Amino acid sequence: MLIDASLDFDGDPEVVWRRVSDVEKIPEYWHGTKSLRVLERVDGDKLIAAVKFAFGGSGNAEITTDAASKTLLLRYVSGPFTGTQTVRVVGKRLEAKWDINFHGIFRIGSGRTAGHFKSGTVHALERLAGKSEPKLPEQRTRA
Repeated sequence: MLIDASLDFDGDPEVVWRRVSDVEKIPEYWHGTKSLRVLERVDGDKLIAAVKFAFGGSGNAEITTDAASKTLLLRYVSGPFTGTQTVRVVGKRLEAKWDINFHGIFRIGSGRTAGHFKSGTVHALERLAGKSEPKLPEQRTRA
């Protein structure tokens, strides 16, 4: 299943790239990712991570950042879906592309799920571009 989304932004592309490439903050921007834990750093630009998804399920991903092309590549190797997610900063434009296959129970509703992925991707791009706030941990106050 292919899903594409893009967003033009007014901010500094370097600032946006820093947000995109900060792998450990992916759950703050991509709300479909409940948590991401780095398991292994293969080299300076590649790592292996355990991912838990907000919609259920978990899996592993290989994540590569390329500062020269301002490209983040996540290759989901196990879990409710496999395939790739690519996020690029191209000038003052953010581009995201998913090329994934759903597995198990997630395959049944894949048409509806694709719409949800597209909507979630647009919202993540808005947060990455600084057009809306990232999801922050809940703050508790004492009465």
